[in-house]
Amino acid sequence: MIKLSEIDLGSALLSIFILIGFIATAFVFVRLTIIGVNYIKVNYLKKEEEGQEKKKTMTETKGF
Repeated sequence: MIKLSEIDLGSALLSIFILIGFIATAFVFVRLTIIGVNYIKVNYLKKEEEGQEKKKTMTETKGF
């Protein structure tokens, strides 16, 4: 096994910060994916509701 005194402090810190960077990057991608999915859901529901309102007004104007 490697002794603790043989590990270079600079190398260990660099490795730790690189690992933290990878974790932070993954966290950012997950957050952006969640925001994107929610944005698509909201816009899709708005378009659906607008389409239903237009259909109602078209049927209300026709008829007796």
